[in-house]
Amino acid sequence: MEATEDNQSSAYRPLINKSPSLSDLAYREIENMILGGEIGSGKRLNDSLLARQFGISRGPIREAINRLAAAGLVNVVQNRGAFVRVIDLRDALEIYDLRAGLERVATMKAAQLSTPALVDSLTEAVESMDAYFQANQQADYFKTNLHFHRTIYEASGNQRLIESTQRLERELQLFRKFSIERGGMMASNRGHWDILEAIRDADPRLAGDMMEKHVWQAKERLIQVSESHQSKDAIFI
Repeated sequence: MEATEDNQSSAYRPLINKSPSLSDLAYREIENMILGGEIGSGKRLNDSLLARQFGISRGPIREAINRLAAAGLVNVVQNRGAFVRVIDLRDALEIYDLRAGLERVATMKAAQLSTPALVDSLTEAVESMDAYFQANQQADYFKTNLHFHRTIYEASGNQRLIESTQRLERELQLFRKFSIERGGMMASNRGHWDILEAIRDADPRLAGDMMEKHVWQAKERLIQVSESHQSKDAIFI
């Protein structure tokens, strides 16, 4: 029977293929290259070169670049092309201001909705960061730190909040000019323990206070390091 306006809702339709598109795959790969520092801040994204590198046409690359621009990682300049966004110290400090408020709300919601599985996941992350601090493994600490914060975002259950915090997190990863010393790592994870304990106790107000304090302290460490002109790799919060 031919599908009409009256029967189209019941007409047979094959299932849509849910596998990632070439644009999705290109987006993920280019995002990883940017956040990993393989393509540095201010560098131009050459769609022809990337297409050859990935073995695909330029169409999916251009779609991926437009999505990266929407995500705040790339600036598209008319008649010049697309460039990895440059985040300077002022930008980074403004991002911390926003994250302090957003992460406070996310952490309060996570504490309200706290489950044993969430507490176990956060505990594992914090214990791992203690071990990475002792071994001075900054790269592993950095990855686990991101996982700790993302776990809290996701536990909030607020999709807009999740998207906003993750966007700011990605933007801050572009700021790689300054870092902290081992003492900063220790202070960072001490804050994580305070946040974890408040979530474990299902105390939203205290959890929010601890997260907001944690972010402000990270901002203060960034200011101190920038003023002392110590050049490293990343900022831990």
